[in-house]
Amino acid sequence: MDARAAKQTLRAELKARRAALTARELQVAGDEAARLITQLPEWKQAKTVCLYASFGGELPTDALLALALLEGKRLLLPRVTNKTTLVLHEVTDLGALQPSRLGIREPKPAAPVATLADVGLILVPGLGFDGAGRRLGFGGGFYDRLLAKPPRKTFLLGHAHAFQLIPRLPDEPHDIKVKAVATPQSVIRCRVR
Repeated sequence: MDARAAKQTLRAELKARRAALTARELQVAGDEAARLITQLPEWKQAKTVCLYASFGGELPTDALLALALLEGKRLLLPRVTNKTTLVLHEVTDLGALQPSRLGIREPKPAAPVATLADVGLILVPGLGFDGAGRRLGFGGGFYDRLLAKPPRKTFLLGHAHAFQLIPRLPDEPHDIKVKAVATPQSVIRCRVR
């Protein structure tokens, strides 16, 4: 099976597992992951963080978003501008987020635009991750394009439920790799090559 076909099969399996989680399980998992992430030296050192607003069965980010603002960090969130592009915006009020056409909370177009230049930590969503930092996204390539050339000092942190850790993911040349993956149970440092 080629990499694309293998990815499609994995996507279907992992989406189904996420869909089976209850609201309470999601809440607890998101809170636990946020607790672990905020203890990381990379989080503590980052003055600017790029996070995302979770949706559906994703590991919730609500607690982490609130903690970033509470700790006085500059918070950036992505907004989909067309079918293929993410633009980053500075967010100071989580109540000002609005649902996108896909139902994902994102900044309003008028929010200040930002770049990755000063970002210390980027939280990267995904359907799956492996120990080498490979990531399985939804297939749209949004994060692969956004993170094609992140600043060298930027810490790319995957964010997923423990069952989304796969022994080895298929990869393609354009796939970005993360440096670690945070789950509700632990933070796994990746062997990125």
